[in-house]
Amino acid sequence: MKLDPSKQYRMPLIMGPLFDRQTTQFHYRRVEVVAIQYLTDPEAISPLLPDCYQRAAKPMVTVLFGYNDGLDFMAGGSYRIAAVEVAATFEGEHDHIEGDYILVMFEDQTWPIIGGREDLGVPKLYADISPIKILPDGRLRCEASLWGHLLFGIDLAPPKKQNAIVRMVANRTINARPWLAHKYIPSLDGPPDADYPTMTQNDTKIDELWFSKSGTVFFGDAAVRDVGHGGLVVDALRTLPIVELDRDLHFRGSAVLRYDLSRRLR
Repeated sequence: MKLDPSKQYRMPLIMGPLFDRQTTQFHYRRVEVVAIQYLTDPEAISPLLPDCYQRAAKPMVTVLFGYNDGLDFMAGGSYRIAAVEVAATFEGEHDHIEGDYILVMFEDQTWPIIGGREDLGVPKLYADISPIKILPDGRLRCEASLWGHLLFGIDLAPPKKQNAIVRMVANRTINARPWLAHKYIPSLDGPPDADYPTMTQNDTKIDELWFSKSGTVFFGDAAVRDVGHGGLVVDALRTLPIVELDRDLHFRGSAVLRYDLSRRLR
């Protein structure tokens, strides 16, 4: 078997080439997101960033739960995510970018975990992710757990629907901020097989948008003894205190994952 460097492969290689690197776009025909954004202690962000990144001027943390459906690369199927991001900048020889660095992204399906880690360098792990719970008082709650142990979750006060102008501004703001990551793949012998920053671009279309007046992030008691290395991840997330809530939101729409624009940063 001879591998074509212009094509994208994944293991097992018996699948053959899956798509062209330069032209592929993955469609998410239904997307729903619930998120809390808050300001944290700036000094808490730096220890969680690789040296190639710096914290942004505004020390923003985003905790989001995403519900994706109608995915072409999953035969129309769906998956859920729970992610924590921090605002960061990259100042390289060629690239000067501000976006949201992904500290961790939990997902409940194997295929997007593998693709996101191997191709894009996004730090993905498995977790069980709840549906969006609508509580009797109208609050929204989402939770991520592993092996029966709660990892973390968010809780939003009853949200208020926004008009088209606010929705347009929010759409523009979200699309202006790429995902930032650091692709690290260890080697069996010697230096790592991959060790460099990456950028992933998404084109999101918001059809419905709600803002909430208050919200909170909460953690379970999961420790290393309960969830293995997942406990170390939760310990790291706990080091980002809530100093001030910035925005709590809920939206529905669609998205396109732009593999053709996602790349290594230099």
